[in-house]
Amino acid sequence: MTDDIEFNVGLVAITMRGQDVDFRGVPVSAGRGGAEQNGKLREAVIESSDGLRMTIGCAVWDDGSADVQPLDFLAGPDAYRRLEAAGRMTLTDAGAGTRVALLRTLKYGDRGYPSLASVTWEELSELAGTDAADLLLSHGARVGAYEDLRPQPRQYREHPAFAVAEDGLEAVFAAFAITRVIPIMKGFGREGGVEAFH
Repeated sequence: MTDDIEFNVGLVAITMRGQDVDFRGVPVSAGRGGAEQNGKLREAVIESSDGLRMTIGCAVWDDGSADVQPLDFLAGPDAYRRLEAAGRMTLTDAGAGTRVALLRTLKYGDRGYPSLASVTWEELSELAGTDAADLLLSHGARVGAYEDLRPQPRQYREHPAFAVAEDGLEAVFAAFAITRVIPIMKGFGREGGVEAFH
């Protein structure tokens, strides 16, 4: 008997492990060359209809920071290798046991590979294939503008964001699928790829 939680976000299947494990790695807050720290990690396996199979993890580190990072690229088209360099997502402590993340999306641009870009709720919904805010709400998140969910942000005030309780990891992994995996799958920003029009 397993306590894994399985759900889909569009054409992406997510299997979230039921328990945290001890983990040692480099938090996003420490930078790429930063020192390793201990933390607690919840792992998920992400599989897409075009062959991606990857493990990702949401870690809460000893320094109090939290983030989502790709862990192991197991199979899939080479385009998904970009997640290893640009797929990390920071969850900011907003107090009272809540963490907040901006919903910035990988998007193809002039460089020929996707990088993080600001998007609208309309674009997020286009990527998700359904109302993105409702989808995140259904997985336990609160949604809104970054400034409404995080006290005194320095930038990105009006950008889409979500907030979760410390145990709200379903929504975190759903957001990762919408903002990191599906944009690569759909070629978001490429000629002939998914592009929402305003």
